[in-house]
Order: sequence, then structure tokens, then C-alpha cells
Amino acid sequence: MTIVVNVTVPEGLVFAADSRMSYTNSKGDVRVRSDYARKLFQLNSRVAAVTWGWAFLLGRNIHSHVNDYKISLGGENLPVEEMAKGLGQYLQQQYQKHIEQKYDKPVDKGNYATGLLLGGFDPGGKTGKLFELYVPDGEYYQRRTTSESPGAGWRGHTLVISRLFKGFDPRIREMQGFTPELGKLLDESQLDYDVNYWSMPLQDAVDLSIFLVHTTIQTERFTDGIFMSSGASATCGGPIDVAVIDPENGFQWIQNKTIKGERQQENMGNSET
Repeated sequence: MTIVVNVTVPEGLVFAADSRMSYTNSKGDVRVRSDYARKLFQLNSRVAAVTWGWAFLLGRNIHSHVNDYKISLGGENLPVEEMAKGLGQYLQQQYQKHIEQKYDKPVDKGNYATGLLLGGFDPGGKTGKLFELYVPDGEYYQRRTTSESPGAGWRGHTLVISRLFKGFDPRIREMQGFTPELGKLLDESQLDYDVNYWSMPLQDAVDLSIFLVHTTIQTERFTDGIFMSSGASATCGGPIDVAVIDPENGFQWIQNKTIKGERQQENMGNSET
């Protein structure tokens, strides 16, 4: 499972993602495969994406497929919508090969294997755009712009954030005695936290993104689900990667995990003379 977050404000876009990769073994147990998966990608100097869902296609991680798509562009900085359309089509092709070669069974109709939030700025553009795309359909939808619809979105394991920001757990609908009338009241309720994204500086958007991912990770760490539904293994965790895109500076890593050895570099002496 995964938790990824986007916060779109007038100054730019922020993307954040955890690093945990989990799987279900032959016994049906959920296991942690790694805490170093890459779910946040730089697509060009002004566009980024975060992904959730299946971690592998054709025996390779999604990160490697995104890199292949980037290479296929030859360094061309396409508009954001063209990037969303092109990446969706590319991953759709890889999904079809994945199914044809019997790596996995196809997802049920109406479900998806992999989803992405992709956003940034067109070449020379001043308005940031956010799109959401899904595989296997390869469909994409515009969700936000920095100029007209700032806000936040989260995908993957969203129960913790939804419970906090929406004011109730979606699983309340499964409780005995829940009625359609109550459901309508909740859908129209005023329980959501009022966050003024219109006036939010980019630094605050970074802080909010990290807070949402970190809160999900720590809630999974310290709890075992809820009383009506016991939890599985903590499926969100590891380092939090964060990137910012603004019209002046383009893509910037704020936090980006790196490959490291057993000892930290600053503690190692120079062994050469």
C-alpha cells in the first residue's frame, strides 16, 4: 500500500510520497518488501508525478518504466496534459504486455492497477496543472490548477487522512444502523477542516504534505486498525520523498532518499594516501 499527497497552491505544486513496498505471500500474509521504493518521479524540468497501486509491471518496478518513457521523449519538454496522456498510454501498453505474458490476472472491470497524480507547468507557462490518470484505461482527468482550484488530494491508503480532514471514517457506512439519510447528511456535512489553500505559501504546502504522509505512517505504526476492523501490517512507511514545482525554478527536490552504505560518509576516514 502507499500514501501519496499533492498540495496545489497559487505559488506552485507539492508532491510527497512514502517509500514502503508490501506484498501478500502464498500464506495470505502481508509482508514488507522494501522501505526504499520510489513513488515520486521527476518527468522533466517542470513536471512530476506520484504513483500508487501495482509496484511492478513485466517484472520491473514502475520507476524503471517511467524512466523508459522519459528517455523516449528525447529530452523534449512537453505540456503537462500531453505528458499525462503520453505516460498513460505508455503504461497502458506495458500493462497489456504484463497480462498477456501472465505475470498477473487482469484487474476487474471498473478497477485499476496503477494510478498517478501528474502535474507541473507547461513550457513558459505560469499556471500549474494537476492531472489524475489510471491504468489499464489510460484515461486522464484534470483535477486542479494553481490559478483557479488550489487544494489538496491524497491517494492510496487514505483512511487516516480522510478520518482527520473529513471528520469521520468512511467505514462508518458499514456500521449497523447506518441509514441512507445519515449518509446523505455526511456527504453534505460541514465537518471538513477549512484550509485556505488560496493564501497558503509554498513552504506551508510542503509542511502540510509531509504532515499528511507522516501522520499516516505513524498512525499505522502505533495502531492495529479500528475495533470494528483489525489492521494488517503497516503498509506505509520508510523515508518521505518531497518535491516542489514552481514557474520560476521548475522542479526541485526538497527531500529525496539516496542510496547509502553501512556507515555514514562523514564517519569514514580517507583510506587512500
